[in-house]
Amino acid sequence: MSQDARAEELAAAVDRGLLTGDFTVDDLAQMRAGLDAFADLVSVTEPVHEVADSLLTLPDRQIRLRTYRPAQTTAATIVWFHGGGYVSGTVEAIDPICRVLANRTGATVVSVDYRLAPEHPYPAALDDCLAALDAVAATAEGPLAIGGDSAGGGLAAAVARRTSARLSAQLLLCPWLDVSLSCPSIQAQGTGHGLTEVSLRAFARMYLGPAGDPADPGASPLLGEDFTALPATIVVTAENDPLCDEGERYAERVVAAGGRARVRRWDAMVHGFVGMTAELVEAEEALTWSCEQLRLELTPPVT
Repeated sequence: MSQDARAEELAAAVDRGLLTGDFTVDDLAQMRAGLDAFADLVSVTEPVHEVADSLLTLPDRQIRLRTYRPAQTTAATIVWFHGGGYVSGTVEAIDPICRVLANRTGATVVSVDYRLAPEHPYPAALDDCLAALDAVAATAEGPLAIGGDSAGGGLAAAVARRTSARLSAQLLLCPWLDVSLSCPSIQAQGTGHGLTEVSLRAFARMYLGPAGDPADPGASPLLGEDFTALPATIVVTAENDPLCDEGERYAERVVAAGGRARVRRWDAMVHGFVGMTAELVEAEEALTWSCEQLRLELTPPVT
């Protein structure tokens, strides 16, 4: 089967399993269950030395964290925010990618199970991610990075703008960075490739709630005005992803503001392809490249 045919077959599977067409709040239970099942179907789950769940207790809520420690660990830590359109996703669904990140970078990885919309609209997810990062940063002894896939990439970019923690890098995998959906790829790639423009608009409505502003940089980091003082930025995009333009424009703006960014596009791939390690060699390539770039940023310079 050709590369294009394999990618389109997976896109169809995403559409069937994750309700990527027009849907409402009533469809969320099926979508949430479908995302976990789909991730389990298309991912390779590799062993890691230690995996532990814990609760971060705050005055008004608790946030579930899952921590991964490889056998040969460094002092570095990566805080990870899962994807799912801000309305779905769990630490279970992103578990395979977090295992890879830990094993191949040597860092401790902390995955954050933030609150989801529409039950908890913006800025609840962002507040949880900031609180989790603050807690990790308070005890971290080495380099610190953040990252996320899809909506989690948007959360990572928003966190990078607001945190006082010193970050060495951010890794954004097919990130959703503009909930106003203003980039050309939204329409150009918005049908026929799994994730659709229609579904993105539904996610954005539920995430923002009735009072949310899609131009708020906390919800749409791409629309912010200040791109200075951001950490080294690593971005993976996919040619047939409606969000492709967003990741690439974000990297351009980081560089234009004097920062460092590396972006790589995978041709013929669809949104979320990086997690499809059981199906696509390109997923393995993208993870390998991402971990190599992260290791460069998380390795202290020799003095």
